[in-house]
Amino acid sequence: MADRLMLQAGIAAALLFFVVPTILIYTRAGFDIERHAISSLSLGEDGWMMKAVFILSGLLVLVCAYGVHAELARGQGGIVAPLLIAAYGAGLILAGIFDAPAGLGFPPGTPMDQQPVMTAAAILHSIAFMIAFGGLILACFVFAFHFWQTEQTVWAAVSVAAGIAMPVLIGLGMSMTVAPGIAFYWAAMLGWLWLAGVTIVLPQG
Repeated sequence: MADRLMLQAGIAAALLFFVVPTILIYTRAGFDIERHAISSLSLGEDGWMMKAVFILSGLLVLVCAYGVHAELARGQGGIVAPLLIAAYGAGLILAGIFDAPAGLGFPPGTPMDQQPVMTAAAILHSIAFMIAFGGLILACFVFAFHFWQTEQTVWAAVSVAAGIAMPVLIGLGMSMTVAPGIAFYWAAMLGWLWLAGVTIVLPQG
């Protein structure tokens, strides 16, 4: 029972990270989802709310990772999968500790033509971003193998699709093919949707 509750911490983290930033996108003055990544919401006077989301969701993901370990302890991916999920959680926590770069008119008072300033904190924030998404993307493929082994072929396919789609969205945003803020937002939400789904399906395997 306790293991199942720990798994469900992943669902709580997903809901938290979906609801709060989505509200902030529409309520923070000067924020433009087409120009600014959602991590920029951690900047400025009200940035503490997004920082809290990063840190709290990261802590919940660490709890979820332990639940994944308990669930897979005797099966495929019992060590690698929870470590990758834990890397995702750790990356989120670090992203909440170190500020994203200011630029492109946000937070208010920043010149509209100012490109993001890569301070030491911003560089660490970017590293945290890579740790988080790297862990989550790799976890998709580890879980795909687990689901294939347990004959849950639909979720094996879903996991592979999510593992491919997230880096594609990130790449589209970085190349400016799609507005960066929108691409990163949907990459993040796809990751959360996949993780929440896995925590529901995993105990049934």
